Amino acid sequence: MRFFSLRANTSGLRSSAVSIAVLLCCFAFVQTAGATPQNSDPPHAPCLRAELPASSGQTHPSAAEHAVTPAASTEAYSQNEKGIAAITEQPSDLQAAYQWFEKAARKGYAPAQVNLAITYSQGWGTARNDGAVLYWLALAANQGNERALFNLGQLYLQGCGVPRNYPEALHLFRQAAEKGETAAQINLGYMYDHGLAVPKDQAQGAAWYKKAAAAGEPQAQFNLADLYVRGEGVAQNDVLAFQWFQKAALQGHDGARVMLGAMYASGRGTHKNLETGYVWILSSDLEGDPRTQTYAAGLERQLSPAQLERARMRARLLGPAGHVELALLY
Repeated sequence: MRFFSLRANTSGLRSSAVSIAVLLCCFAFVQTAGATPQNSDPPHAPCLRAELPASSGQTHPSAAEHAVTPAASTEAYSQNEKGIAAITEQPSDLQAAYQWFEKAARKGYAPAQVNLAITYSQGWGTARNDGAVLYWLALAANQGNERALFNLGQLYLQGCGVPRNYPEALHLFRQAAEKGETAAQINLGYMYDHGLAVPKDQAQGAAWYKKAAAAGEPQAQFNLADLYVRGEGVAQNDVLAFQWFQKAALQGHDGARVMLGAMYASGRGTHKNLETGYVWILSSDLEGDPRTQTYAAGLERQLSPAQLERARMRARLLGPAGHVELALLY
């Protein structure tokens, strides 16, 4: 699950026309749906926003790991897979998914317990139930399941179904992060970066961002690039900032696309190219943000009609997922 709240960017990047220091707020934290406190959530808002479960991330359990007989272990795995298929097939059968996940979860299979918690969070095939979300996540977390540890940390972070508790969230994120859960590594890095439930230590924050960034997480890549731009927790380095913004931008991260455009337009960390900078600004879904529009307008005044037409075509080719031939980017 990948959910985000806002972090202001005060990097001070400048193009020849407009300061990027007040350009926009950018995502920086893996969070829960809506990124709002529990008492301001709309009625019945789910505690967790789900991404469809992926069977590729779930391995066949051993009896020793889950304290069940080999036969029950095999059966639970199969039932969980059937639940995943019920969700991912078209049309989805959410009630069947809920029933399969429940069968497997009651046999002690941690991935199914996480999936069952999500069905309760979303109201998939059953009524929403925050208590059931907490119950099943706690069972899976007690088995050391990293996704359960991360999601349980989300509940304590947001105060969703439990009292908000930053130290407990930190503890859970750390456990998940050490097991390789990249979303937890981002959140743990953020908590160090901003001194939440721990003394502020941006070097530690950068270290955790790097782990998730190296694993291909665009949010971590963006956060790490932001630190390199500002020289916080790492030595200031425009070239590395550009490279990490580019990695995130190519995966469709909107904030990274805007920052990459700003770096091209100003010639920071790369050769100056106003047209390419404008391409990346246009390709972002943040184009409608008034501050982004102001920045883009400053670039438009410096480009010829032919350059503007070419840039708009290139931005369309980039698309929301960043799939484009690299030759078009330069």
